[in-house]
Amino acid sequence: MPDRSASPPTRRVIEIVSLLTTATEPVSVAGIAERLGIARATATAILAELDEAGWVARDRHRGYAIGPALVGLHGAALPPGVGDIIAALAARTGYGATFSRIEPDRLTVLDVRHGTHRIVPGIPVGHRIPLQFPAGASVMPWRTATEQNTWLRTAAGADQRTAGALLTLVRANGVAVFRPRADDAGMVDLLADLLSAVGTELLQPHLRSRVLRQLAELTSRPYTKSELDSTDALPLSYLAAPVFDVTGTAAYEVQLGPLQSATTKPERDEYISATLDAARQLSATLSSNSKANT
Repeated sequence: MPDRSASPPTRRVIEIVSLLTTATEPVSVAGIAERLGIARATATAILAELDEAGWVARDRHRGYAIGPALVGLHGAALPPGVGDIIAALAARTGYGATFSRIEPDRLTVLDVRHGTHRIVPGIPVGHRIPLQFPAGASVMPWRTATEQNTWLRTAAGADQRTAGALLTLVRANGVAVFRPRADDAGMVDLLADLLSAVGTELLQPHLRSRVLRQLAELTSRPYTKSELDSTDALPLSYLAAPVFDVTGTAAYEVQLGPLQSATTKPERDEYISATLDAARQLSATLSSNSKANT
């Protein structure tokens, strides 16, 4: 996404429509406001206009879904059950989880569920980022050699020495685990708390993008096997695991974001286990849904 939106109100409309096109069931105003980090009054006003135009429709439980005017225009929604698995991962760990599609040149967020311990708004459904190190690390070991080499070339400086080793580790363990760089754990806490306390509605779009970009840069140092095996308390940014479609292609990624300045080994092991469990469930769900539709 560009650093500065030319029209923040238009961007909010796009985010709401993007969320509803990928939702597996109607979403309430409160749910939309929470997932997108916007004011409930703002969501209500936008939905009223979209409802009037037939772009969204409200059911008897006051949940919103894509309306008849857009039914023939939007792509296929997330398969049934996908949203429930992402929500269960967030509930199990207490931290936010996302589900993304990984294309050759970009990562697109398809679903976002907030945790209970810390809510970091600002990454809406439909958010896209270039597929550059470390984004997409969890799927890259199962991609073609050409895609891997292109991705590896996006790593700069010291990352060039760790990117190749990361792919080997991810293939062996099935999950990529990241930590803050150097002594940046305190800054990570500060930025995450800032986003959580202020919320995206009160931040200018360009400032929100700068904070999110800085947060991503500070939290993208991959763990090595020996570090993960350590019994020391260690900072933990996020984890990502590949999700396979019916053809066996690592087409998606599930990500968990604890953003903790210190975690014990049992805590890290639980986060890894929860992420891997969700990835396996998602792969099975995508496969079974695809077979049922053939």
